[in-house]
Amino acid sequence: MEFSRLIEWLIFGGILLYAIYSMIAIKEENQAYVENAKEFELKNFLFFLPSWWTNTTQAHSKDESTQAVFERTDTRYDWRADFEWFDGTKALSSKTLDEIIVSKLEELKLIFDPEETVIDIPSVFEEFIPYKEGRIDIIHIEGTATENVSERVYFDCYLIKDNINDAYLLAKSRSSILNGAIEGPYFEEVLRTFEFLHQ
Repeated sequence: MEFSRLIEWLIFGGILLYAIYSMIAIKEENQAYVENAKEFELKNFLFFLPSWWTNTTQAHSKDESTQAVFERTDTRYDWRADFEWFDGTKALSSKTLDEIIVSKLEELKLIFDPEETVIDIPSVFEEFIPYKEGRIDIIHIEGTATENVSERVYFDCYLIKDNINDAYLLAKSRSSILNGAIEGPYFEEVLRTFEFLHQ
C-alpha cells in the first residue's frame, strides 16, 4: 500500500515539475520572440516571425513566391502554419470576405464547433494601422473544429485583402487540440504586426 502511494506522489510531482517547466519555457519564448523575431517576406507583406519557426515551404509547396509553410522542427508539436497569397479575380470581387473565407474553409473540409469559435470582423481591427489607413480588409476565425469528418483540430485563420493591389493573403494555423494554445498566440501576433514592403 505504501509503495503505491509513493508512486502516486512521484507521478503527481512529475506532472507538477513539467507544468512549472512549461510555464518557464513559455515565458522565455515570449521574451525570445520580442528580441529575436526574424523577418520574412511574401510578395509585398513583411512578417516578423518567432525565431523557432522553421520554413519548410520547399517540402510542401511548388511555388515559394506565393506560398510559405512554417513548422516547429525542434519539438514534436503537431502544428503548422500556411501562408498563401493569391490575386483577386472577377469572381472574388463580387464576394465578401465572409463568403471567401467560408468557401476556403469548406475546401479544407472543416466544421467549427459553434460554441468554441471566435470570429473577429473588421471592426475588431480598428487600431491596426493598415486597416485604419484603408489598406486592408481583414477577418479572423479561430476555434476547435472537425477536419475531414473525424479528426479534431485547433484552427486559426486570417483572410486579409490588400485593397491597393487587389490581392489576398490566407494565413492558417492548424494544430492538435492540445497544442492550439502553444503557437496560437505567436501566430496571431505575426498576423497583427505585419508591414507592407511597397505602398
